[in-house]
Amino acid sequence: MEQQEILERTSIINVKNKLHLKETFSTKDTIFVKCPFCFSDKGTMKLDTTENSYTCKNCGANGYAIGLYARNKYITNHRAYELLLQEDADLSNNLKTSIITSTRKNNEELDIIYQSFLEKLDLKPEHIMELIKYGFSMEDIERIGFKSIPMNEKERISICNKLIQDNLDLEGTPGFFKDKRFRWNFKAHKGILVPAKESHRIIGLRIHLDNLYDADTSDIWFSSSQECNGSKILNNIMFLYPEENSIRFMNNKELKDIIIVSEMILAYKIHLYFNNNIVIGVPNVVSKKELKKLNKIQNVNEVHVVMDKHTVLHNSESLLANLYKIYPRRKVTLHFSLKDGEIPGSIEKLNNDYNIQEKSA
Repeated sequence: MEQQEILERTSIINVKNKLHLKETFSTKDTIFVKCPFCFSDKGTMKLDTTENSYTCKNCGANGYAIGLYARNKYITNHRAYELLLQEDADLSNNLKTSIITSTRKNNEELDIIYQSFLEKLDLKPEHIMELIKYGFSMEDIERIGFKSIPMNEKERISICNKLIQDNLDLEGTPGFFKDKRFRWNFKAHKGILVPAKESHRIIGLRIHLDNLYDADTSDIWFSSSQECNGSKILNNIMFLYPEENSIRFMNNKELKDIIIVSEMILAYKIHLYFNNNIVIGVPNVVSKKELKKLNKIQNVNEVHVVMDKHTVLHNSESLLANLYKIYPRRKVTLHFSLKDGEIPGSIEKLNNDYNIQEKSA
């Protein structure tokens, strides 16, 4: 059997049709269906044809195509794989385009492109004032690498040309795409670009929006999966370690507290105040698979979870359900940030306790 035939038979679209999941809405690389697990009346389950994955916004069920088939049929993934390969694929759907194959670059390549990209951008005065209002100093702003997204199309195309002149290939870089005249461009949303880092590499860019997006969302990914030659970003989490002490903290056998923060810009802010702790930034929606990266931090004493307003209103149950699969409930303490850039008073007190401990040590 040819590779393309295997991909079609194990695709999320074929699985949807084999399970007779009712389609409620679709657009380009995304299909919404009624969830077969929580039986929601609305189309709460999102099928991502780029990642071949599923996520239910209502009950939190998530995974990939073969697992979806296996779970519905009450069989193993291995048996599901065998059964799917036995029948021809049914790829009928209401998508506006055909299945999109992700060509996303690896993290090292993305870091090189995003570093060069940010160097070519400026930070608008109003965004500087906003960041200062949040509690960042000019030194913090420059060190982290916040930048404004240019809204002028000619300027965006010019920046892309400069990147290409620097021998950087934009193919497979989330956020970049080709326009109708086949010129490289990038997504334009009014807001601040926030680098999401892993091991000091920029693996993605988060956008802190000037104006709220759908469902009161204040932050979205810099992504271009629904554009020509575009690419989708992963819902990566971000680790911020104590300065120059990441190796010591990772190998330290003593019990340690960690702080998990919903949204990257708030994570950077909290890291300024808790610079002797590990701070983990998570996006609005984060998968159980991505959160498994937390397992690399050993000897965790207590987990402090700081939720921004959007997560409190929309995704708190899903985030907590995944965290409780990693940590016992008794180890998890919740804190709520209900204003942009606000550090909750409960965790400020925690910081004071750390400072007292350090001075007495």
